[in-house]
Amino acid sequence: MVMMKHIKFYFVGLLAVLSLIASPVSLAANIQVTVNKTKVVKNEVFQLRVVVDEKVSSDDIDFSPLEKDFYLGRPSFGTSINIINGSHSSRSEWNLSLAAQRIGVAKIPAFTVAGATSQPIAIQVTVDRDEPNVGDLIEVQSSLDRNELYPNESALLKTRLIIKADPRRLQNANVIQPKSDGLTLAALGEAKQYQSVLNGMEVTVLEQNYRITADQPGEYSLSGIGFSGSVVYGNNRSGSTRLIDASTKAKQFELTVNPIPDGYQANWLPAANLTLAQRWIDADGQTISSDTYPIKVGESITREITLDIEGITAERFPNIAVNYPDSLRVYQEKPQFEEVEQGITRMTLTQVLIPQQQGEIELNDVSINWWNSTSKQQESDNIKGLTLSVSPGDSINMGEAAIVDDTPTKVETVIVKDSGIWPYLTALFSVLWLVTLALWFKAQRTQTVEKRSKPMNLSNKNHLIDALKREGLVHTNYYSKEWLKEVSHRDKDLVAAFQKELEAMNRHHYSASGKKWDSQKMLKLIAQLEKSAEQSSSPAIKLPDL
Repeated sequence: MVMMKHIKFYFVGLLAVLSLIASPVSLAANIQVTVNKTKVVKNEVFQLRVVVDEKVSSDDIDFSPLEKDFYLGRPSFGTSINIINGSHSSRSEWNLSLAAQRIGVAKIPAFTVAGATSQPIAIQVTVDRDEPNVGDLIEVQSSLDRNELYPNESALLKTRLIIKADPRRLQNANVIQPKSDGLTLAALGEAKQYQSVLNGMEVTVLEQNYRITADQPGEYSLSGIGFSGSVVYGNNRSGSTRLIDASTKAKQFELTVNPIPDGYQANWLPAANLTLAQRWIDADGQTISSDTYPIKVGESITREITLDIEGITAERFPNIAVNYPDSLRVYQEKPQFEEVEQGITRMTLTQVLIPQQQGEIELNDVSINWWNSTSKQQESDNIKGLTLSVSPGDSINMGEAAIVDDTPTKVETVIVKDSGIWPYLTALFSVLWLVTLALWFKAQRTQTVEKRSKPMNLSNKNHLIDALKREGLVHTNYYSKEWLKEVSHRDKDLVAAFQKELEAMNRHHYSASGKKWDSQKMLKLIAQLEKSAEQSSSPAIKLPDL
């Protein structure tokens, strides 16, 4: 009986121990939440620490509820394991910098980790009258040069961010880009950052310009740049550190895009200002100033047209098409664009004109109709043409024509009876003399042709070499074609290599590569072709004396 009581007592005790071990309360971790200050001024930085006596993950606490009343730094997290006399213990810890946003009582809410829940903490927040204004730390500036546009026209937005504090004290700094619905915004080049002095204080300046292009008529709202972020500010008198919100709103602009006027007659081209100019250049690179220019067939003249437009991007420039007579051969290079001033884009168009027949050739005027968005009226810019007085060119491969007397020769027939062998010998010598005379005349004629053709070959070759050295694409293509026509006894492999290199030069010129073209290979091929032609030429035939 007594034994049964002892067994029952031990059984009940064992159940009690097992129930304590299995109890959730016994498995719950301990959590401790502390701050280093409970009374702070607005924007003053203080520390929050959370400790759990178990190994947990850094994601087990969500600190986002603190964003309602505090600025948050980046949390730091760490775990550790201690072994003392065979006893193991774990520890997980978070550290976080906070700064109160509002005056009054701000609460740090309760946190729950591994089944343990902390107590909320109340923070008293007061005003610090020594706190600097946002404008003393960060300043944004935006300016728009025009608030009224037409479709396809552009305005220039200039922006500037001025950082008056030490840039290393910025926290979560972000420049808010300009934006607008219905307008096309494009940054012009890279942003510029530099040091400057403002009111005797050294500041950091970040500048960026934007082109604002209108596509459709209407009323639009445009935001300049803004700034979001905080500045760590230390008070030397109190020794405290504050995290001041330096977020700055963007300046707003109202922009009106007018419709295309009903009475406008031409392809639509709006601009605040437009200038059309040209320059005529002869084959020696000299500017032509007269209205009439004497030139020979086969010689070249260059027309260089420049178009400056304010308020239009390169993609929206008009295509300048000039109709030239069929008596001209025209070579036109790809238009080149550049920014001559802020908001003004220049297009340069180069055309090489080569007359093919003699006479008077009238080169057309060029005019552009456009809409002056400043004066709000249609205007036209014009450049005059030129009159070419074309004379015959130098002869190419033309020898003097042989003078042949076509008058029938009167033949007198003499009947000789039994003259023996002498008549036959006389006839034979006469035939041989005539054949020899014919061969001599043909050789003289061949030498005359070679003498007359050689200077022109050298002239075209020299023009070609000069064009290569000047990197003149159009002249190089033209003189290459003319020179290859005149080189006799050509090596086909060398000609193919020369033409292949010519195609490579053209591809390089119209590619986006900024590397300079190397013409040495083409110059070597020219020399090899000349040498091959000289070696392949047949020597002059020297006739025997009569």
